[in-house]
Amino acid sequence: MLEGAEGAEGAKVAAPARDITPLGSDVTVSCQVLSVQQGGAEGSLPICAWADGNTGASVGFVTPETTQQKPASVDLAAFAEATLKVRAEARQPIG
Repeated sequence: MLEGAEGAEGAKVAAPARDITPLGSDVTVSCQVLSVQQGGAEGSLPICAWADGNTGASVGFVTPETTQQKPASVDLAAFAEATLKVRAEARQPIG
């Protein structure tokens, strides 16, 4: 799920993907930080992803704070938790 993001124009992996299982969850998400150059500016882009039996998605977090952070200082555990909230909203029973 994350390989496509690092192939985007102007993007490179700044903090490699790692698996994170937030406290109280049995779901593991993979998160990484990209360094993205656009319009002469460079910023950090945290991305987390999951894929399971019937859903999968990548979630990128673009905020003024994250774009200004050094890749090593991005709190990927917090973004993993936020990704699980997106996952919970996306996974709805059919019908």
